[in-house]
Amino acid sequence: MEALYKSPLFEGLDQHTIDCLLDHNCRVRKYPPGEPVALQGDVYKELFIVDKGLLRTEMTDAEGTRVTLEEIIAPRTVAPAFLFASNNCLPVSIFAVQPSSVVSIPKNKLITIMHNDNRVLENYLRIISDRSRFLSDRLRLISFGTIKSKLRSYFLELTRDNSYGTFTIPHTHQELADMFGVTRPALSRAIRQLEDSGIIRRKEGRRYELLQ
Repeated sequence: MEALYKSPLFEGLDQHTIDCLLDHNCRVRKYPPGEPVALQGDVYKELFIVDKGLLRTEMTDAEGTRVTLEEIIAPRTVAPAFLFASNNCLPVSIFAVQPSSVVSIPKNKLITIMHNDNRVLENYLRIISDRSRFLSDRLRLISFGTIKSKLRSYFLELTRDNSYGTFTIPHTHQELADMFGVTRPALSRAIRQLEDSGIIRRKEGRRYELLQ
């Protein structure tokens, strides 16, 4: 559980302190690619922390339309805001994208840990605040404007730490279509239109350059 010691939940604590706080009250489960970790509507009674691999969260409406919300890598926590909600049923399904292992900490044990070391409580509150900001930004991204404008905003995010304006799309077209709640053909058309308009230029594979 090496990643657990690097989790933002335990920031500022050394490994010995973390071991003492957990006191063997957590368990690790392994998931092959495609296997659900939890399903939309499940009651969330344990905090999940990704120890290894990659998870994806998806939301599906009554008509079967699927939207990918985010991908979660180690050592991040999963859906921390819902653990203590009055309605703690998960609004998303969680799937393993790669061979993954997930640490789970029971809610009552987490409460005890927070009482024993307020640094864990402070970290938890910061994680929830950061997630709220992220979800607000993602909601704006998928809710407003045309698919072309949404894509351009998304590509701009991908170039944020790159002064050369190049970026690599970290998803397949189908995954990206699910993320924006559109069909794959609609997404492919929008990308071609951005290329034809001189907004992006394809370099090779999934690598592009944002021109304007």
